[in-house]
Amino acid sequence: MKHFLAKHATIRHRLYSLYYTLFSYSRGLIILTICLWAGNIISKILPIMIPGSIIGLLILFFLLAFQLIPTCWIKNSCNLFMRYMTLLFIPAAMGIMDNYSLLLQNWIPIIFSSVGGSFIVLLLTAFLTEHCHRLPTKSSIVESEKKENRP
Repeated sequence: MKHFLAKHATIRHRLYSLYYTLFSYSRGLIILTICLWAGNIISKILPIMIPGSIIGLLILFFLLAFQLIPTCWIKNSCNLFMRYMTLLFIPAAMGIMDNYSLLLQNWIPIIFSSVGGSFIVLLLTAFLTEHCHRLPTKSSIVESEKKENRP
């Protein structure tokens, strides 16, 4: 878009830049929409309750991870969504506020489950990280060398 606003650019160059920018945004939005629709369809077919948007994100992740879609195709559209993400969460926050009385009645279990769940995730992550990154001690290295040198 900055080429479109450049003073030295010709009209032809500005139109090409505008066309390329619009094409880039629309291509990314179409890919994101197709992944969302595919996720919704798969969600309705599956017997388990997983939201279609989550399945759509997984589809998009696998398409990008296996490089079936180049990242440059959706980069502009994703940056656009990230820029205005707070506006996209306003409807969800208003939906929560519709049930304010229910939240007020159950605030103690909500707080304890949030803190307890976070604490369990913290402990599990710490345990798994320590287990995966455990470095061999000098004594274990010496013992393994002794075992290898025995006849």
